[in-house]
Amino acid sequence: LISNSSDALEKLRHLQATSQDASTDAPLEVSISVDENAKTITFFDSGIGMTADELKDNLGTIARSGSKAYIEKMKDGAETKDMANTIVGQFGVGFYSAFMVGDKIAVYTRSATPGSAGYCWESDGLGSYTLSKAEDVPVGTKIIISVKDDAKEFLEKGKLEEVIKKYSNFVGFPISVNGEKVNTVEALWTKDKNSITDEDHTNFYQFVSNAWDNPMYHLVYKADGPISIRSILYAPTRNPEAAGFERVKPGVSLYSRKVLIMPNAPGLLPEWLRFVQGVVDSEDLPLNLSRELLQNGPVILRLKSIITSRIIKWLQEEAKRDAGKYDEFYKTFGTFIKEGTCQDAANQKEISKLLRFETSSKEAGQLISLDEYVERMPSEQEHIYYFCTPNRTVGVESPYYEPFKQHGAEVLFLHHTLDEFVMGRLFEFKGKRLVSVDSKEANSVLEKWNKAAQAESPESTGAVLTTEQANELTAWLLTNMGSSIKEVKVAERYMTYPAIVTDFESPSVRRMMKMMAGDSEVSMPMSPCNVEINPRDSVITGLYELKNKDEDLARKIAQQLFDNALIAAGILDDPRSMLKRLNEILAKAVL
Repeated sequence: LISNSSDALEKLRHLQATSQDASTDAPLEVSISVDENAKTITFFDSGIGMTADELKDNLGTIARSGSKAYIEKMKDGAETKDMANTIVGQFGVGFYSAFMVGDKIAVYTRSATPGSAGYCWESDGLGSYTLSKAEDVPVGTKIIISVKDDAKEFLEKGKLEEVIKKYSNFVGFPISVNGEKVNTVEALWTKDKNSITDEDHTNFYQFVSNAWDNPMYHLVYKADGPISIRSILYAPTRNPEAAGFERVKPGVSLYSRKVLIMPNAPGLLPEWLRFVQGVVDSEDLPLNLSRELLQNGPVILRLKSIITSRIIKWLQEEAKRDAGKYDEFYKTFGTFIKEGTCQDAANQKEISKLLRFETSSKEAGQLISLDEYVERMPSEQEHIYYFCTPNRTVGVESPYYEPFKQHGAEVLFLHHTLDEFVMGRLFEFKGKRLVSVDSKEANSVLEKWNKAAQAESPESTGAVLTTEQANELTAWLLTNMGSSIKEVKVAERYMTYPAIVTDFESPSVRRMMKMMAGDSEVSMPMSPCNVEINPRDSVITGLYELKNKDEDLARKIAQQLFDNALIAAGILDDPRSMLKRLNEILAKAVL
């Protein structure tokens, strides 16, 4: 009914603007009054009103839209096309929805056309109506609804205000209930973006998001083709999911001509953009949009594609404008960006430009983009190197990072649980493969680098196993080191550790398997892996001698080396399992 009133006011404003006669100069507004004793709700608008013929046509026929006919009439004139786009109701069912809460409706109206008489239309909604002349009717339309007993909640002023604020808050005319204005917040998305102040943005953001923080970023986006869009979007300062609360619902609501179609519209944006708050308004949407069409309709799908692309571009622009501010945004909302990289295949390439990571070339806490990494890659470097570790310290001290550090290759340090899945789904960036430093793919790179590095390393001084000794020790280790070993061989990489494991199962995959098993304390079976030993390390050279002197102690040390290597790889489920053996080794050492 408010949408109908808005249309009537818009028609009168157009009539006045085009210098046509209109027998009223009353302020353009919608007034609603509630009388709990009389059980009535009264709507009055000072709009264009209706003649007797228009009453018969518009109210005498269900689903006949007077506004739609008015638009068709106006579209023939070029100067009135823009005005036609401001009309809301075009479906003829709005008025009769009043019978959902009322058992009798009376309509008093007088047309703004000079000389028009006043009329009263009455009906109980059962198929008939009466129409008669009425005296002392002002220009406009007054609708009196006699409220049913089962709809008494709408006689409460607070309930009416709640409904108005939710669905009609941004109608372009003042709305009052019992003399108090209800729609106090402007539809900012209809204004020129340069006229909107920071204070306007803050107030509007807090209104639509029901939040108390300030927006970190804002975007006013408008487009007329291929689909009409008027929107205002915000990136918050705080992440409501960060404190462990449940997954938040989508933050963008869908409007058509400033009338709410769907609050927190679930089909409007992809799930990973649920943190974005704001409003999208499209004149191409019908007011009677069903939930099915909201999710699958061609207009909605087109809206989703356009708005999603614009949000990604917007965030890219903000990152270029102020990298430091974007880094703060990313530290708060980076999880959503990573989620989008994994889930949104259509936009993955552009979303990946929004990712940020720590890197070996900068101090802890400083972030770079994949674009920055690629820009400073040496011409001979083929891959982007990364390392998933619980924290930076573990990464820097890892034997898998050592050869890359020795070679001077930049490595991205990834600490979030999603990071390994992100890199797996992304696979490459700008034609460069994403390669984990502890992966099989990294081995071929290390073979090219590390023969020279090992020869020049300070750790290369001292005893070194011969080829025959190394072959003898690796064969012994294969049978004595542990049961989950496929092969033991001499490392062809630079390393300062006695031994490492290679070709092992991803730590993230193991954690996921344990979660799926339903018990994080259950020890998962170890997939067989390879062991590489450092023939220059004093522990390895000493172990070669010890196996012939005290094989039992040598076997325990070999098993301890294997567990140490599993810890370095992040795949030993419970380090407590090695404590008994470790104490036995220590006891031997102090004798």
